[in-house]
Amino acid sequence: MNTSQIILQFVISGAVVVGATLLSKTIDSKWSGLLVALPIMTILGFIFISTSTSTAITQRYILSALIFMISSAIYILSVYLLFRKVSLVANLLISIIPLGIAAFIIQRFW
Repeated sequence: MNTSQIILQFVISGAVVVGATLLSKTIDSKWSGLLVALPIMTILGFIFISTSTSTAITQRYILSALIFMISSAIYILSVYLLFRKVSLVANLLISIIPLGIAAFIIQRFW
């Protein structure tokens, strides 16, 4: 992977985050939530990985992404449940704990 590919990936990924932020400020926040929940980053990952590796590696990546979505859902649920109880930074950091536990369990038995 060369430097220009890395820069392109960084710019595209950043554009998605900026787009979600702008949507949340200008339109109903549910639309930015939808944008973030869409598998845009996963799709970009599929594209970037498939252009630089073999089909077998891309397939393993896709399967892993599917299986580890469980831990991502647990993280988002944890952030939601803690949102009014602690500060944002503390919330995001604390929510890493159930994410890590779920990811460890998934990795251990998969």
